Amino acid sequence: MPERFIKLFTDHAGDAWMVAALAFLGASFAGLANQLRLHNTVTWRSIVAALLNSGFVGLIVAMLGYKTFQDNLPYLYGISLLAGIGGASLLDFMIEGLRRWLSAFVGSGGRQ
Repeated sequence: MPERFIKLFTDHAGDAWMVAALAFLGASFAGLANQLRLHNTVTWRSIVAALLNSGFVGLIVAMLGYKTFQDNLPYLYGISLLAGIGGASLLDFMIEGLRRWLSAFVGSGGRQ
C-alpha cells in the first residue's frame, strides 16, 4: 500500500500543474485540520478561509521550490504541507496582532 501511495505523488515529476494541484489540496486539508484543532466554533466561513489560506500558502511554497526539488517530490510535498499548517497559524497570529495594535491605536485617540 505505501508503495502505491508514494508512486501516486512521485509519478508527476514533469507535470508542474499536477504538483501544484496536489500541493494545494494537501496543504488545504492540513491547514483545515490545524484550524479545527485550535478553534471551538466552526462556521462555513472559517472552513473556507482555512482551506483557501492554507492551500495558497502550500501552493506558493510548492511553486517556489519546484525547480529545486522536482527530483524529490515527497520532500516538496512535505514542505508544502508544513507551510499549509504554519500558514494558517501565522495568519491568525498576524490578525490578532493587528487587532491589538488597532484597538490600542484607536483607544489612545490615534496618538502613539
